[in-house]
Amino acid sequence: MSAIDKYIENKEFVTWVLGDVSKDDYWNKYLEENPEEKENIDKAIDWVKQVKVKDHYFSAQRERELWKEIDQKIADSNSPIKTKTISFKNTWWKYGAAVIVLGIIINFYYRNFVPQHHVDTARKGFTNNITLPDGSTVNLNAGSSISYDKKSFKAGRYISLKGEAFFNVEKGQTFQVNTELGTVTVLGTSFNILARKQKWIVSCYTGKVAVKDKDGNQVILTKGKEAVYKNGSFVTNTHSNTQPNWQKGLFKYSNAPLESVFEEIQRQFDIRIIYKDSGIQKLRFSGTISNKNLEKALDIISKSMDINYKIDNKKKEVEISY
Repeated sequence: MSAIDKYIENKEFVTWVLGDVSKDDYWNKYLEENPEEKENIDKAIDWVKQVKVKDHYFSAQRERELWKEIDQKIADSNSPIKTKTISFKNTWWKYGAAVIVLGIIINFYYRNFVPQHHVDTARKGFTNNITLPDGSTVNLNAGSSISYDKKSFKAGRYISLKGEAFFNVEKGQTFQVNTELGTVTVLGTSFNILARKQKWIVSCYTGKVAVKDKDGNQVILTKGKEAVYKNGSFVTNTHSNTQPNWQKGLFKYSNAPLESVFEEIQRQFDIRIIYKDSGIQKLRFSGTISNKNLEKALDIISKSMDINYKIDNKKKEVEISY
């Protein structure tokens, strides 16, 4: 088995490479804990992205059968062999079969997990401005995505959000944004939603929005109001902002866990944070950083927290230590 087999044969890894941002946390943590695997993962990512195979008659049962077949062939290819000719064929069968099965899984993923839906994403290090079919606009923060049905969108404006986004909604039919913890419903307004890692904050900038959790608890927000979801209930606050700070490239923190600050830095600059000393993540940070310059952001944090950092531009990594 080659060093990348365990990744290209892992369906969770494949769907992550294909753009499933919900798996970012798992694989980023995996990389932090296994830095020696970075080169193999990069090779596996390149390998997955190059595969394009379609099978219109694929099923979950057939997937299991194919995985069983390829596992057997891989086992066979590792058995002792008599001639070079046989070894050549077995090796090519192994990777040829892997390409076919991976392509089928890719097709199965798109046909079964995002059927009839359009997906827009903002990858790490970038934001993305999107115009919806009704003329409403969405500004996605880094490491975020939305999905919706293009065909029926104007009849029922329903969107799913993972991450953070600012919405400017045209008047019309009910506009609803679904998140992991609940929904936000409006008719025509502008608002911001942050929905990451069980954190849910909704801020209203114009008009009126209804915010409802999975249990049916609801709060109505008007201009200048904000709802923070904590321990199963809403806490409402006021804000005087004309737009979210992240749209201006600013991130303000008040006694926030340093780990959450560095998570945002990873999203904004598309880099990986490596902690060289335990306990750093639990420190608390108060201050404002910008996504315009990585070194300046790290300088602000390091000077106020009395920690050190080392940037490796080639590997796109930052080591944090005391």
